[in-house]
Amino acid sequence: MEPSISLETAKAIVADKPAPRVTEDSIRAKIDFVEYRQWDVGSAKLTICLIKMKNGFVFVGKAAPASVANYDQQVGERYAYDDAFKQIWTHEGYLLRERLAEV
Repeated sequence: MEPSISLETAKAIVADKPAPRVTEDSIRAKIDFVEYRQWDVGSAKLTICLIKMKNGFVFVGKAAPASVANYDQQVGERYAYDDAFKQIWTHEGYLLRERLAEV
């Protein structure tokens, strides 16, 4: 079952909270560059997104359609980017929690 509120509503609620938090903008500010690669793997297609952070750490996102007939490069890049971005969010959340615990 899906949550009772939309993602947009959740973002609006969080935007008004005063405590320190990780935001999409704070993550984007730490990205050095993004690169995409596409591979034909047998009868499948695979898109990889590499997001290099300014500190040198690299996150890897991936996407592949269930059917190669549905492959679209732009869609693959979007999904692979989102996969990598979600990983950054988790790491940034951990780092923020560490800083808050030190206070």
